[in-house]
Amino acid sequence: MSAPTPRPGILDIAPYVGGKSRTDGATRVIKLSSNEGALGPSPKAIEALRKSAEKLHRYPDGGCEALRNKLAEKYNLEADQIVCGAGSDELITLLIRAYAGPGDEVLYSQHGFLMYPIAAKGVGAVPVTAAETNMTTSVDALLAAVTEKTKIVFVANPNNPTGTYINDAEMKRLRDGLREDIVLVVDAAYAEFMTGQEDYSAGEELVRAGKNTVMTRTFSKIYGLGGIRLGWCYAPVDIADVL
Repeated sequence: MSAPTPRPGILDIAPYVGGKSRTDGATRVIKLSSNEGALGPSPKAIEALRKSAEKLHRYPDGGCEALRNKLAEKYNLEADQIVCGAGSDELITLLIRAYAGPGDEVLYSQHGFLMYPIAAKGVGAVPVTAAETNMTTSVDALLAAVTEKTKIVFVANPNNPTGTYINDAEMKRLRDGLREDIVLVVDAAYAEFMTGQEDYSAGEELVRAGKNTVMTRTFSKIYGLGGIRLGWCYAPVDIADVL
């Protein structure tokens, strides 16, 4: 009896390796590899989670309407353009599944998030990297790497692990230099750590401008809620509907 065969390319995907959960032989470990909040979640978040346990017999609202409305209120966004997911990882994967396929190219900066190439290979697309300059995303390198096969461009801004960012003017220059049919994804998982940086915004203005730009965010980092797997994105209505 022959075994089922995965489709071509699946076995070529290297598994994502996150930060270690334990270290053999060590009794006290300070874990830095996953950028988890050292202080833990807010006591208010812990209490809210405890209260929600009383409703575990109920199916959740798949559209996350209450959360989308709260996010829209907090960030002055349109609720119908917000999509929530199981971490921003899921939203990245959904974007690639929706807008890239076999032979298409998914472009990202040299030290970008490892989920970009993993998700790209999962749909048969080709991950392409653009060299960075001084560990910083290079708009010129990204634009030079664009081909007729490019469907999505990812920019983690600010980036992990380099800790660098590009300013609003450079991000706009990138968007203006891309074809209109290319989706630009601004992965702003660490946006809250840029508070007070006047030349930086998370990407919502590019989304508002009506271009094919998506901003992804997460509750995992600044809020210390990595364990509940909750992310969200802000996108043009057409893209939000597809997701």
